[in-house]
Amino acid sequence: MTDTTREQPTEGSLDPPTRLPIAWREADYYERDALNEEMERVFDICHSCRRCVSLCNAFPTLFDLVDESETMEVDGVAKSDYAEVVEHCYLCDLCFMSKCPYVPPHEWNVDFPHLMLRAKALNFKNGNVNLRDKLMTNTDAVGRLASLPVVAEVVNRMNGMRGPRKVLEKTLGVHADAELPRYHNNTARKRAAKRSNSSFVPREAGGTRGRVALFVTCYGNHNAPQHIEDIIVVLEHNDIETCLVSNDRCCGMPKLELGDLAAVANAKEINVPVLAGMVDQGWDLMALVPSCVL
Repeated sequence: MTDTTREQPTEGSLDPPTRLPIAWREADYYERDALNEEMERVFDICHSCRRCVSLCNAFPTLFDLVDESETMEVDGVAKSDYAEVVEHCYLCDLCFMSKCPYVPPHEWNVDFPHLMLRAKALNFKNGNVNLRDKLMTNTDAVGRLASLPVVAEVVNRMNGMRGPRKVLEKTLGVHADAELPRYHNNTARKRAAKRSNSSFVPREAGGTRGRVALFVTCYGNHNAPQHIEDIIVVLEHNDIETCLVSNDRCCGMPKLELGDLAAVANAKEINVPVLAGMVDQGWDLMALVPSCVL
């Protein structure tokens, strides 16, 4: 049963959330027993609160496991079933940033996304990753290949045909009815390069400086170049000078969701100096994909 002797602190924290660094380079980070112990502690707190039930499916999954267990408490849930909760978390951070009253600096120190990330990292370290996820998280490589001349047309046509989609479902586990993004040979970078350069006098507004550098993202460049075109038109219509961040790479979010933290660190080493350089040159930064911004 749940430990009812635990001291009950004041509900909620009046301080802003404090994101603590993760010790992903330390061996203890990948200890299964330590991870399970921390997951049980946090899951018990989540079960007694349930404020996040309306967010992603990780929380209903957890609460169903608890309610259907023999004890109707977290101690009645098999540790092997914790993986079901982890699978449904896609690290959006909404619970941490907007819902949970027990995030740091609260003494209970609940950081649900970072806990799920730790579990994903352990799965990745142990090789529990399928071929589909390895391929689909290489968004830079897939985007460059699928956006080649002729290749883009073939990929788009095949993705719209029932037969090839059934094969894709059987081989890689991509559901035949799932909507897949289109690929464009005329990428956002190609389209931006064809635009005439307009001169603007930057006008500062609030904390902005009137000059925007767009982090294009893999999706924006290869799959939705029209959205990048649209935001450029809107910005320039409002006399905001616009350019694209050069030499950027995938933000690393797909690899983060996979638990491949080393790949995320590598992406950071490439992107951060480029983005910092744009800021130093007087540009504000913007991206259209929320997960890339995160």
